[in-house]
Formats: sequence, structure tokens, C-alpha cells
Amino acid sequence: MILSGINAAPLVRGPPSSHTLDGMDRWPWHPSSERAWPPSGTTLKTGIAQLISRAKASGVDVDWHAAPGVRVSSSAFTRRAHLEQVTADLTGAEITIDPVALGEDDGDWIPDPERDEVVSRTAGSIGELRLRADPATVNGYEVRADLAVSHAPVDWVVVSRGGELLGTIVEGRDAEKRIDGSFRLSMAQDDVAELAKALVQQVFRGRSRWAAALKELKLAIRPQSENRFVVTAGGAGRVFFMPLSARVGFDLEISRDGSVTVHRATAASRSFLSKLLLLPLRPQLRELAGTTTRLGDDEFAVSDLAVDASSGRIAVSGRLRSR
Repeated sequence: MILSGINAAPLVRGPPSSHTLDGMDRWPWHPSSERAWPPSGTTLKTGIAQLISRAKASGVDVDWHAAPGVRVSSSAFTRRAHLEQVTADLTGAEITIDPVALGEDDGDWIPDPERDEVVSRTAGSIGELRLRADPATVNGYEVRADLAVSHAPVDWVVVSRGGELLGTIVEGRDAEKRIDGSFRLSMAQDDVAELAKALVQQVFRGRSRWAAALKELKLAIRPQSENRFVVTAGGAGRVFFMPLSARVGFDLEISRDGSVTVHRATAASRSFLSKLLLLPLRPQLRELAGTTTRLGDDEFAVSDLAVDASSGRIAVSGRLRSR
């Protein structure tokens, strides 16, 4: 069977029922017993919407507007632990990030099998896991993103905390299944700088109003060849009552195998005081020249990496595969 998709707005922004209030006050998935986990598809999609709403307390507020919302697809011929598709489509949504609240959230409210007592663990899988925003706005700036992962092994875990049962999902281990996925992110270059400046300004206002301020931030990415770019970032602000300004530049080569090579890195400023402050940084930038970093980690490898900096936008795409 296929569970119909939902427009998450009524769940997130509409009049809350007593059930929704319980879900908001606690972790959305609160099974009555360990046998109730994995949950039904309906419970899962409701819980995902509530979880996204709960993120507001952690500094990420989602106004769904007419976004398609959350969709869960399952089959009558497989166990609950195995899902065909889980999709969260935020196309048309408005996302507001409070970096101060986000930085202060320690995540203790999230069940953690490494910290909490594990009651049961059930192996399962998700055929396709997808997050889409094409486009959405983040603090008023347009972002286009798409992340799709297939053949993802997962563990449905029930933990005990404070005498109550909590259900969660963690990455599973299956030697026969290798996660394969793709990602795409696109944004106007000017918007990247403006969004970064807005977030930094919020942090300064929230924590160090009198100590520092950022007045200007600019970003430019100029393609030199098919896979080589010059990235320049410049900013101006003040620390206490002293005005500061600086510009940092990188000559980068980005390969399709997911490696990034720094051919040159520099820092400069017209301000004498800023030049003095940059002196300790310059030796570190010189040491970067000639270094190559492979994107990914011990669990995931990045491949087919492509960067497009034409038409005033920056678009990054590639593939992910578990090692």
C-alpha cells in the first residue's frame, strides 16, 4: 500500500490537538511498548512533521506554506522495518535559522542509543530517502537543494529514558547493502554572502553586541577552467572600536573524484592594523599551497563532484556511496 502524502502545514501550524501537544512536549515517537516499534507509516510521517516543527525550539523554524510536505510509502508485502520511500519535500517552504539558538542546542532531547539504555533493536531498510527544496527560502534567500539516498540500511531502536520508552532511527549495518545517493545544492553567489553575513550578525548581536560587528561580506567565485576556480572572500567590520577589513583568496582545483587541491592561498588588507592581525595567518595559508583534501569520511565517499559558478550562481553536485 502507499500512504498518501501530507501537506504538513496543518500538523505544524494548524490548531494543535491533544495528541500533537503530547508529541510536541516530548519526542514525537513515544511507543506504548517495544513491539510498537518500528511504527506504522502513518505514525512515522506524522512524527517526522512533528520533529521538523520541534526544530523551532533548536533555532530552525519551518513555515510550510504550500510545500508538498512528508510522504511515506510502504508495501503490504514487507515488514514495517522495510520502507519503500520516505520523502520530505520543502519546495515553497520558508525556513528561518536562528544561529544563536542553534549553537546553544546540545541535542540532549534526541534519543541516543550510545547514551540511553537500549531496549530493542530491529534491522530494516529504506529503499529511497529524499530531501527536496526546489526552491525554498532560508532567511529570505532562495536555495535549491536535492538529496536522495537509496538502499539505506537502518536500525529501529527503542531506548529507555527516565522510565519511558522512546523510539529512534539510526544508521544500520548491512554488508550486502551499500548506500548510493546523489546531492545537488544551488544558490546565487551574492545570496551566499548575504546569508552568511546575516547569520554572523545575529551571533554578534546575541553574544557580543559591543565587542564585534560585521558590516560587509562579499564572495566571488570565478571559473578559470573546467575544474579550477578562484574563490575570493572579503569582509569589513569592527572589533571593539577598531575598524578591520581583509580579503582572503584561494586558487582551487576540484576533481570529479571528490578531491580539492589548493594551488595558492593568500590574505591581504589595505588597513595597517588588519595587516598586522593577518601576519600569523599568512604562514598557514602558504602551507596550504599544494595540499589535496579528499571530501567524505571513513563511512562515505564523494564522487562525480561538479561545481558550476556561471551566471552568478554557485551549484555543487555529486554522488555519495558508503565505503
